[in-house]
Amino acid sequence: MTAMDALDVLTHEHRQIQHVLDLVARAVERGKQGEFVSASLFLRAANFFLTYVDGSHHAKEMVLFQTMLVHRLPLATSLLSQVSGEHGTGTEQALALRDAAEAALREGADPEPMLTAAEAYLRLQQGHTTAEETQVFPLARRLLPANVLERMRTRFARIEASHGSLAEAVDAMERAFAPARPPVRPLAVGGVRSF
Repeated sequence: MTAMDALDVLTHEHRQIQHVLDLVARAVERGKQGEFVSASLFLRAANFFLTYVDGSHHAKEMVLFQTMLVHRLPLATSLLSQVSGEHGTGTEQALALRDAAEAALREGADPEPMLTAAEAYLRLQQGHTTAEETQVFPLARRLLPANVLERMRTRFARIEASHGSLAEAVDAMERAFAPARPPVRPLAVGGVRSF
């Protein structure tokens, strides 16, 4: 098996982030159907987005964008502005989600603003990932030399070290969003309980 290069790392992280987005989307859907959804889970999701998506993943993408500019790759200025701007918008939307979840926790506020904020974040990320994977990454893969991609990967490792493992954070989110299981009842066997 070959080692992942910097672009493989970013694509793999997109899949991991998408997994968390899917968890949040299912929770939003349950909330929209009138089921109870935990505001603390949405607060965790917002903090995940701020720490790992914005703080770590987007920082790595900025390394890619800067590298592409330094190597004068023919990246459309409008595309670079779009994806960079979406990073900023994502931060604002994650902060709005965090604020709405905190209000729901603190004041027992209506969960609708929290669900709406989560939906806005989900919509933005879907289009954002598509633009990067269909336009930015293929151009970089075609035109950046392997040694440049390797140096980028080294920088990525330093970024991840400062935020923690994305994979571990995704696992923690999956456990947090897992449906609660009913308590296990001991079986009674002939008057004796089996534990």
